[in-house]
Amino acid sequence: MLALTIPQQILDDMIAHARALAPHECCGLLAGTEGVVTHQYRITNIVANQGAGVAELFDPAKVASLARLSPDEQADIAFWMDAKDMFAAQKDMRAKGTAMLASYHSHPISPARPSPTDITALAMYPDLAHVILSLENPTHPVVNAFRIADGTATPIPCRIA
Repeated sequence: MLALTIPQQILDDMIAHARALAPHECCGLLAGTEGVVTHQYRITNIVANQGAGVAELFDPAKVASLARLSPDEQADIAFWMDAKDMFAAQKDMRAKGTAMLASYHSHPISPARPSPTDITALAMYPDLAHVILSLENPTHPVVNAFRIADGTATPIPCRIA
């Protein structure tokens, strides 16, 4: 994917999603065709409840840090998408004839760029765009998109229509 176009209405809903869940990270999927997003799917962030499965996605230092935090604190700095929500979204995409174009998640207190954990966890999806929404400045959210592959995050154009 060379570029991603997100309609203003969907971006506004993503920002509302991020604000509603702050200080926790929100997460979701974006679907459409030919790089143009037509549907947004809010996915539950279950990192606080997933337990050992989360450890497989994070480096040992991050796992040790997460283990010392309460479930609410864990959800502030990490996300794990609920499988049931993801399957429901994918079923809806098939019914609508759209394709998954991107995942998205928020950074409530950090910039709109992939963290080392994001790069590790999202590298398994190199064909998707990964959209990060920063609420670091709550009155001026920032959105950036990346392709993550081979341990590298490469910015991709993200146009708001």
